[in-house]
Amino acid sequence: MANEPFPWKRGFLKAPVAVSEALDKITSRLIQVAATKRIPRRDIAAGLYAHVGLTIDSDGNIAVREGNAPRADAGKWSERNSFGWEIVRKDLPMTTKSYSFEAPNFGDAARNGTSMRVIQREVYQRQVFEPRGLLINPEVMADGGDPVVVKFALNETLDRDFREFDRLFLWSLNVLQENTGVTSVYTADATREDFLGSITLSWEVFPPGTVEEVISQLSKAPPISSNAPDFEQHVRDRVTLFEKLKPIGYLRGQGGFGSYFGAQFANDLVVFENLRYGNAIYVLYENWEDVSKRSRLDLLRDNDAQFDRIPHVADWQDRLRELIKFQLQQRRRRRR
Repeated sequence: MANEPFPWKRGFLKAPVAVSEALDKITSRLIQVAATKRIPRRDIAAGLYAHVGLTIDSDGNIAVREGNAPRADAGKWSERNSFGWEIVRKDLPMTTKSYSFEAPNFGDAARNGTSMRVIQREVYQRQVFEPRGLLINPEVMADGGDPVVVKFALNETLDRDFREFDRLFLWSLNVLQENTGVTSVYTADATREDFLGSITLSWEVFPPGTVEEVISQLSKAPPISSNAPDFEQHVRDRVTLFEKLKPIGYLRGQGGFGSYFGAQFANDLVVFENLRYGNAIYVLYENWEDVSKRSRLDLLRDNDAQFDRIPHVADWQDRLRELIKFQLQQRRRRRR
């Protein structure tokens, strides 16, 4: 179709029969979504697979690049991989959420201007899937002529015992299919310990201080490859924002899928975001300590995790400031 970026089938509503049969034959808990494909050299030369790191150099040799982010326009699941996904859970009890918005002062914006306000209302719970940040790694299996045999593999290992496995598995299958035209499943090379180390967040707490003091504290930690490329500047911007609200501490969570950074404003009030993949900032409440101990895959997916989510739209910083001020006022009133 003219509007589709690639000439192959976009995706599946459920796992193909051949893939399900391949999964049934695997006895290990850990699996990897990967598939091989015979590709004409002319398609590689034409750039059809350049987005997944497969090209031909000036000497006519096949060149590969690891760690390729799927194109967000490749399909629905690739878009979710880049920007995340939410499910409205009408099957669960409604919950109270806080919303900040720009409102006219004294009913007349033209004369009196506007200011940010906060309201609370009962809404359906939402199950949040953060951007997964899946990457595609190509590997040339045979290059004795034409076609070339290439294996495409996603970088993320999946645990078949994970309660969201079916959903994540279908998501992974579709991301690979949308970007390469093939999909399947293999036993993962990773050990169970490797897998747990990649999904478990390790939290550090830092005292409040100036922007430079907080940056200095964070820079003492060993560098982690999953940090955002502009990690220091990102943290600097966030600390500048948070300092105006007088936090009682800063938080940094590290895991194989990215780096989390945030601030604590009360025993039951924490703000954080994923610096590498996040497109929103989260405000957690009463049970934030328990929630923060969950794996990155579980972190914001349980309906018992009470939080407000502020997408990074144009005025998100104003919305966040107003929400934090509102929540702190609520706590001061309760103490009186």
